Amino acid sequence: MPEFGQVLLLVVAIAIGWFLGRRQRPKSPARDEDATSAAAAHYYQGLNFLLHEQPDVAIDSFVSSLEVNRDTLETHLAVGSLLRRKGEVDRAIRIHQNLLARPNLGGDQLHQVHMELAQDYIRAGLLDRAERMLKDLVQQSPAWRRSALRHLLAIYQDEREWDNAIDVAKELMPKKGWLRAGAPAEDDTHRCLAHFYCEKAELAYAAKDLHSARTDLKLAMHYDRQCVRASMLLGEIELDCGHPQAAIKALKRVFTQNRLYIGEVLELMHQAYRKRGEEAEFVDYLKACYEEYPSSAVLLKLVELLDTLQPGDQAELFLAQQLKRRPTLKGLLQVINYQAPKASDSNRENLTVLQRMLTELLQDKPSYQCDHCGFSGHQLHWHCPTCKHWGCIAPIRGAEGD
Repeated sequence: MPEFGQVLLLVVAIAIGWFLGRRQRPKSPARDEDATSAAAAHYYQGLNFLLHEQPDVAIDSFVSSLEVNRDTLETHLAVGSLLRRKGEVDRAIRIHQNLLARPNLGGDQLHQVHMELAQDYIRAGLLDRAERMLKDLVQQSPAWRRSALRHLLAIYQDEREWDNAIDVAKELMPKKGWLRAGAPAEDDTHRCLAHFYCEKAELAYAAKDLHSARTDLKLAMHYDRQCVRASMLLGEIELDCGHPQAAIKALKRVFTQNRLYIGEVLELMHQAYRKRGEEAEFVDYLKACYEEYPSSAVLLKLVELLDTLQPGDQAELFLAQQLKRRPTLKGLLQVINYQAPKASDSNRENLTVLQRMLTELLQDKPSYQCDHCGFSGHQLHWHCPTCKHWGCIAPIRGAEGD
């Protein structure tokens, strides 16, 4: 059993810690020898529980037999961490609270136990307790300050307390040189900050507070110039406010920031160009984008526009020509959509079957994937539900078409 083997290794570690702890103590009178005998009895009792496949009871017995000092603290913490990972948070909390009650632990050791206990509280959903403990660590322990801030950031993200999350993220930002053009970021905190401001901007936009929304998006771009989300949201706001030229400017920025997302803004761009009566200019822009980045989303939008602006078979011929260069299932489906109405009865039936099969196949395929953990789905998430990273989910590019 994997769990049994894991517990066995842990027990060996406990035994070594107990043995070393006893070796390093000076010889004691008879009273200490009695204590040692009692501890040994607890140890062999725990071993008996383990052999009878009662690992939970065994761990309790071993922990009770292991003296808490600077040599055995790590073993106690390992037991508590194991219990937390197994989901037995109450027992992990009990172990760590028991450690805090010991008077012989130094300052840094106490801070380490506080960090473990805060993680127990987070796992148990006791976020208020965890928050208080982490704030104390930020103030009192330079060694654990950054780890405490990271956990606080996770709490505020889960609770959607964006102002608090922004304050903590700023504390985590590198202090010098992080905003230089072309300078590599030390971590992804700048990206987190940009998305926190985007979250605030979405709330302000929903509340019709356009000034605050624009201010937040400006700050998002300040912290991450490559923030596609900020450009997309700004384009939506400007279009909704009747400023199509400003919307086009913001949405065009998406292609230079990350061309993978160009398909996400095509409909908004079409609306903006249509409001200005410049759909022909939109066609020229899409052709330039397609030459640089042959995206099926761009191709299909181009075909749609050509079908409207240029009567005849120009759109279909253009599509067929481009599919020779880069065939995709989405493009093939569009070809069938053109061909089916013009086919004979027998061929139309076959094309209809193929049309249905391709549609079902494309519907089953995920459209987006996280480049950090591999999570995939049909919806664009700015915050990955699995790995909790920001801005790492993008449209999938492949034979099906992006």
